[in-house]
Amino acid sequence: MRGFVTLPVPAQNLVCFWALLVCLGGIANAVLLWRQKRRLLCAAGALCFLGAYFFLHVCRAGTEWRLNGADDPLTMALLRLPGGVILAALLLTTAVCILLYRSVSAWRKTHITSASIKESVDGLPAGVCYYLEDGRCIFSNHRMNDLCLSLLGQTLQNGKALYALVKESPIYAMPDGTAVSFRHRLLTYEGAPLHELIADDITELYEKTEQLRADNERSRRLAENMRAYGETISDTVRQQEILQAKINIHDEMNRMILATGRAIQSGSEAERRETLKIWQNQALLLCKEADRREKSSTVSDLNTLASVIGLRLVWKGMPKSREPAVLTLFLAAAREAMTNAAKHAKAETLTIAVSEDAAALRAQFTNDGAPPAPEIAESGGLAVLRRRLEAAGGSMQIETAPGFCLAVRIPKGGTSHAVSGFDRGGSGDAPAAL
Repeated sequence: MRGFVTLPVPAQNLVCFWALLVCLGGIANAVLLWRQKRRLLCAAGALCFLGAYFFLHVCRAGTEWRLNGADDPLTMALLRLPGGVILAALLLTTAVCILLYRSVSAWRKTHITSASIKESVDGLPAGVCYYLEDGRCIFSNHRMNDLCLSLLGQTLQNGKALYALVKESPIYAMPDGTAVSFRHRLLTYEGAPLHELIADDITELYEKTEQLRADNERSRRLAENMRAYGETISDTVRQQEILQAKINIHDEMNRMILATGRAIQSGSEAERRETLKIWQNQALLLCKEADRREKSSTVSDLNTLASVIGLRLVWKGMPKSREPAVLTLFLAAAREAMTNAAKHAKAETLTIAVSEDAAALRAQFTNDGAPPAPEIAESGGLAVLRRRLEAAGGSMQIETAPGFCLAVRIPKGGTSHAVSGFDRGGSGDAPAAL
């Protein structure tokens, strides 16, 4: 059998390149198997490396013999090795190297490794970072690197610097439309402190929170508009009634003046007396109408406000007192009861029971809405109403069973300054159960 040195030079070079590839493969297999803690197969990878290195040494000996004519016994012994045996041994070493690599790949698919953990964490939508006390990062995924690039303008190199930025405001809206929330935890690894920084994706929750904030702001503006409308509706309705009364009086007076003129010019004594009687009746009617409008203005104002907010009022008695201080407090209590009934209890009907004597006016406001909580924290409109009633010498009671009932007592003969500033404290601050 021909020796290796007798093979053509291109064949020897091909064998040399082949042996170099097998040598590198043996090194790679040995390292991977060592990291997988498979010591026996790691030794097989090392043997593949040694075998490939031996074939490289044979190729180097052949190169030296061609160039320098070396004739030392070891070199000549290597060159006389049969070429077929060298090729067969190299082929066997290559096959073993390939089998070892396939074993490494199969093992990685069925076992958890540090590389598989890193690959899995890199695919998480949340950012993950672990860093030491000096800020040096020992682990971070792609998402945390992207967040750091957006916040600091540079890649993640110092976890301590990133945490110093986000600890003041843990929630950030990112330029890509997402929102993240940062949380920090101190751990211990091998006796040394280890910092954990997690960036959770809260985009959906953030969007719902912003939508809720916008809805609350819109509700607040609507409540302010309704409060302003309720404060001015009484004046508006009164002005409309006065205008209509003036129009009616103007038309009636024109008719009576024409009738009087005809009676004076060509009428008989009986017609003149009849005309005078009409003037007297009309004067009495106007006085009664003015008195009726004065008494019904409070009821009309509340009925108009109730129709605006979609509430039906059932009256059991009506206020007869004409004292401004008493009516102002009664209107404040009625508006507070109407607002709570419509906003919190979702009521459809509010019953107003009014009774009064020479000393005070008493009113009870009961709605047919959802029962409130057993205990009601008085705040906002209810608290302001109680202060104003007590300042005027009155009182207020709230009952929750079987339904919500607001009872007030308003003394008569009080001073008007005690009830000034009609319901500026706002209303509707009762619990949501009302």
